[in-house]
Amino acid sequence: MSSSPPTTRARILLATLALIQRGGAPLTMIAIAKEAGLSRQALYLTFADRADLFIALLRYVDGQRGLVQEQAKVRAAPSGVDALLAIIDRQARWNPDYKPLADAFDLLRRQDPAAQQAWQDRQDDRLAGCRVVVDRIRDEGRLRPDLDPALAADLVWTTTSIETWDDLVAKRGWSAQEYRRWTGELLLSAITVRA
Repeated sequence: MSSSPPTTRARILLATLALIQRGGAPLTMIAIAKEAGLSRQALYLTFADRADLFIALLRYVDGQRGLVQEQAKVRAAPSGVDALLAIIDRQARWNPDYKPLADAFDLLRRQDPAAQQAWQDRQDDRLAGCRVVVDRIRDEGRLRPDLDPALAADLVWTTTSIETWDDLVAKRGWSAQEYRRWTGELLLSAITVRA
């Protein structure tokens, strides 16, 4: 049984992803439409502008990688501390495959406000998830009493960022296990009180 052809939306997202991964040529709406085998009008009927397209692309990639299921694992963790460790584990497992797209967006967003807007949307979502976990740690009485929850969420967000992972794993040669252990110990000692 053959699968049905991809929707117009999926064709556009896959074409955009292919162009980003190849690099080199400017990522214009015309180039994306051509790569997808569509007219520019069809592209604009599907996505209002490049920011809309880039936001959809990052969400599409996250969806393909199972972000919803991963977020469910974090929410289902038995405690806030376990949820924090689940975030660290997810970063250790996901970042090796996600790094090439993150690198492409890092370059793209410095030149393109639409790409910057899409990247910021993704980072805002990640920060919101960190806030939920920190609030849970606070509600369980495990957050350091001298630490503002917003500051604690910022610490979790930046410590588990792809940039920090890249510095430690790709540049310094840490193993995934070392990343899990030491990032976990660092964050636990920085934001929690012992049970």
